[in-house]
Amino acid sequence: MTIRRQWMLVLILSAIICVIINSFILGLLINNYFIDNSKNNYNKHYEQIVEFTRKALLENFTQQQLSTQLETHIVDPIVRIKLYDVNGYLLADVSNEITMMGNHMMNRMMRTPMEEVDSEDISDSGVLLGKLDIVRYSSLANSMQTRMFTVALVRNSILSFCIVVILMLIIGFAISRKMSRDLMNVTEMATNIDLGQDVTIEKSKVQEIRIIQQSLEALQSKLKLKQVSRKRLLDELVHQTRTPLTILKTNLEGFEDGVLDMSSKEIETCKAQIDNITSIIVNMSAMIDAEKNLESIQLEDVEMNQLLKLIIGSLKVQFSKKQIDLSLQSNKKIVVKSDKYKLSQCIYNILTNAYKFTEPNGKVLVSYELIEEELKIVIEDTGIGIRSEDMKNLFNAYFRGINVSNISGEGIGLYVVKENLSMLNGEIHVESELNKGSRFIITLPCDGPPLENSKDLPNSKY
Repeated sequence: MTIRRQWMLVLILSAIICVIINSFILGLLINNYFIDNSKNNYNKHYEQIVEFTRKALLENFTQQQLSTQLETHIVDPIVRIKLYDVNGYLLADVSNEITMMGNHMMNRMMRTPMEEVDSEDISDSGVLLGKLDIVRYSSLANSMQTRMFTVALVRNSILSFCIVVILMLIIGFAISRKMSRDLMNVTEMATNIDLGQDVTIEKSKVQEIRIIQQSLEALQSKLKLKQVSRKRLLDELVHQTRTPLTILKTNLEGFEDGVLDMSSKEIETCKAQIDNITSIIVNMSAMIDAEKNLESIQLEDVEMNQLLKLIIGSLKVQFSKKQIDLSLQSNKKIVVKSDKYKLSQCIYNILTNAYKFTEPNGKVLVSYELIEEELKIVIEDTGIGIRSEDMKNLFNAYFRGINVSNISGEGIGLYVVKENLSMLNGEIHVESELNKGSRFIITLPCDGPPLENSKDLPNSKY
């Protein structure tokens, strides 16, 4: 059975049960209240009739006067009134003929006595004046008014039940249709993610479904991030190995053709290129291995001056070709406990952005300092800056500002920075002004993130 049908079934059954229980309880309470109220009214009316007949007998009302006055007291549940004098002579006999006919018909149908007679001796100062017989329904619950009330209550309950069921069907159909459409969208989203296709769907208003959508969006971002990261690593590997391989090939061809002599200097040159390739492969292998589990943190002692010099040195040639001055402004020896790969990736991504968005003859300055057991790394450039309206989305995956649309990139570099620093219990703050450059400030605790969220590997190598 589909969720939609289950939802409709549960909704309708709940509505039916609620209406039945509500109608039963409400009907019972109202009916009891109505009967109690009818009893009180009858008792008051009974006393009024007794008082009237006493007055009529004392003042010798005519038979016509008695009948006329007593007829006004023929109200439900009273169906007949008889008044006798002290000698048993019938002075007045009044009744509601329509009520009496209906009551006799009811008696014949139910074959049970439904009438009782309340007799009252009318006296004054101990002197018997006459006798009063008031014929009423045997039970106030059997009175015409009570029966009509009960019929109306049942009829209205059935009507309200039908209205509620119809409304529940309409509302249930609309809600189930909405939920079904949202679930189908989630299914389509999961299928497209499995096929590697980009998908954007309308967010559901159902919290549980919206959480699933957000989880799928996060999964899509991570999958795309890994895919782009792997491609970037492979491109970087190809690019970095191309130069030493070209030098090796040139030297070997020279040796083969006799153009170059097999001197110790040439051999050292070839060995140096082989060492470069080995270093590149080892470093790239470490980077790829680190991506196997992006959630793990490998803690070790990191000397910041050495790490920043290594990163800046690897980018120096690239910056120099664009005539951008890249320099390290600090030289203090500061050791922090952190994940060297994730921290390096943060710095590398920020410097790569600075390279892209800084014009030739610009500057990129890197500095660091220790302030109250916190390490602050500042990367400042003289680039094109960031628009104020783009600041709030700066660290979102795949976000790219309008003023950088003509510059290549996937828009995930700063997203990786934010994610890595979050895992390291660090923070990043940006200060920027359009056309005047940007300033990225990284803050890290010196003792690293809590060990329960990390894997402490003091002897790991970068």
